[in-house]
Amino acid sequence: MDRNHEAFQLWETGEFNKAIQLLMEEINDHPANSDSYYNLATMFILGKKYEDAKVILETAIEKYPEDPIFVYAFGNLYYEIENYQTSLEYFNQVIQFSETPLKKDAMVMIGQNFLALDQAKKALVYFLSAYEEDKLDMTVILFIGNTLMQLGSFKEAKQYFDISIDKAPQNDEAWFKRGVVGMALKEEQDSVDEYFNKAKELDPITYKERIEQLKAIEVMMKNQKG
Repeated sequence: MDRNHEAFQLWETGEFNKAIQLLMEEINDHPANSDSYYNLATMFILGKKYEDAKVILETAIEKYPEDPIFVYAFGNLYYEIENYQTSLEYFNQVIQFSETPLKKDAMVMIGQNFLALDQAKKALVYFLSAYEEDKLDMTVILFIGNTLMQLGSFKEAKQYFDISIDKAPQNDEAWFKRGVVGMALKEEQDSVDEYFNKAKELDPITYKERIEQLKAIEVMMKNQKG
């Protein structure tokens, strides 16, 4: 079995140290295998071993300066440690590469960085650009809907949640958010209930958590008005 594949199997079963050791052995035996560097760095990031991830990525980017995957990984690293400005610098470098399948993903991450910086309007620009790259990406569609909702553009948000429900009818988040938008737009209560009931049917546990969050937001808004 390929060591990279075996390492992820070990990771998924909780054998983190064995997975990391296996990839380090693969790098020592086959130093030209760029996948091993990326996979090892990813595991370090997932395991919150950020300094170790940085060392691996610095080595990899020196060996493969023309490979955007390591620039992208650096963006992920800095996003995880909440250094959003530095993360943005790396993801902006990724989209400058003339040909890379990572362009859409980098634009999504730029959007997420701007959300973390409370700059929702800028985030929306990048989510919409990512949507133009792939109009079937349900994650991007939900990002757009959520960001529009955050900006108070409920009519526009409604369109994207409707698209999500149409393309991925088993997505409980889309149904729930469509219900929230329906409330904001003062749609018929029966219609709003239909969206919420579907979300509850698909994932009752998450539905309960979202309802509690929604109630907390409503209380906060009432207190602010008071």
